[in-house]
Amino acid sequence: MVEFINGQTPAKPRVALGYSMGARAALLHAISCPDHWDALILISATAGLESEVERGKRAEHDQMLAERLLREGVTDFLRYWQQTPVIRSQQNIRSDWLERMQSNRRQHTAEGLAASLQQFGQAQYPNVWVKLDELNCPVLLITGEQDDKYCAFAKRMQTLLPNAQWRSISGAGHMPHLEAPKQTAAVIKRFRETALRNDTSRTS
Repeated sequence: MVEFINGQTPAKPRVALGYSMGARAALLHAISCPDHWDALILISATAGLESEVERGKRAEHDQMLAERLLREGVTDFLRYWQQTPVIRSQQNIRSDWLERMQSNRRQHTAEGLAASLQQFGQAQYPNVWVKLDELNCPVLLITGEQDDKYCAFAKRMQTLLPNAQWRSISGAGHMPHLEAPKQTAAVIKRFRETALRNDTSRTS
């Protein structure tokens, strides 16, 4: 998921907000086009796989998932995938939101999801750890405190990005914006009111 906040209004800050795969896409675009965005909000983000060994293992894993999708279909695959450790905490999302999300997921095709894994899975995403120090715009990193893997990514990314802050959302896992929406919204609002406003005032 990538959302462009005020992205079509030149007088206002251009902010890209992305979650998970969308966060990777937003980060990659900002690094490729550094003058395009005034700020980034990245939820459960990583800057890529650093070793070819990791990349090869992830490619094999993603290919296995793609083949499983095509073999079993979307409904059976979702039943399996939603029990994986990183996704399981989504069961804490309020029931009506969760049902709507599940309904939307069931509309996907096996072919489309398999192609996503094969073409923009983590094995296909470039290693941008080495380029983080080139990104000077304000960056807000958000993770759920129960998501140890992505908290570690965020902690490291914060040290490499010149103008970044990291906020961990209590009681949430990999999808904090739906697992703890009020806390996450408050963090984003505070970022827009302070760090982002301060940065635009310095550059105006």
